[in-house]
Amino acid sequence: MSHDFDAFYQGEPLAPGLKHNGIPWDIARPQPALAGLDFHGDVLDIGCGLGDNAAFVANQGFAVTAVDSSPTAIAEASKRFPDGNVQFVLADAIDLAGYAASFDTVLSCALFHCLDVTDRIRHLHALRRATRPGAVLHLLTFSDRVRDGLPSPFPQSEKDVRKPLSDNGWNITDFDEGTLLANGATMVAFFDAVGRPPTERPALPCWVVRAVRG
Repeated sequence: MSHDFDAFYQGEPLAPGLKHNGIPWDIARPQPALAGLDFHGDVLDIGCGLGDNAAFVANQGFAVTAVDSSPTAIAEASKRFPDGNVQFVLADAIDLAGYAASFDTVLSCALFHCLDVTDRIRHLHALRRATRPGAVLHLLTFSDRVRDGLPSPFPQSEKDVRKPLSDNGWNITDFDEGTLLANGATMVAFFDAVGRPPTERPALPCWVVRAVRG
């Protein structure tokens, strides 16, 4: 992985100089951008974090496996959602060993922009191995757009997202602009850096991409 997320969950910076006072994506609810996404069959939430998105999908009646590379995140997600509707598993997003042809839908929310270029390719190959023919990938990742004066912390151009998907067996069917909500109370250093006053739930610009396994 490109960053040490387990250390981050334990209070260390995700990147040099990027201070934080909490988990920015811990908004204690699923991301609103998930509303209206089409799920079917067995669902994989890759890079599930603290589990809110996975629980949202499971509550719609789907079998959900939620994986993350951070033992701390998996332990916390399991505590938050102990009813057994989601299977929380420690796994590497760029490998996914043991999950060959296991899923029909993948949710990747706020993971792609955290991977370096090489790991993104490995990640997309791992998703192909873990999915069945015709599987759908919902990819939500920070964009290079600016919304209400706020950029994203890890901006990605449209080409940064389109090319690796198209080059690695994923046929894009929808490519839209959206937002990911963040926990503004944890992002004081970010607001200072961009010269904007803090807000409770900043809406950070992202791409909302739907692709089908080729």
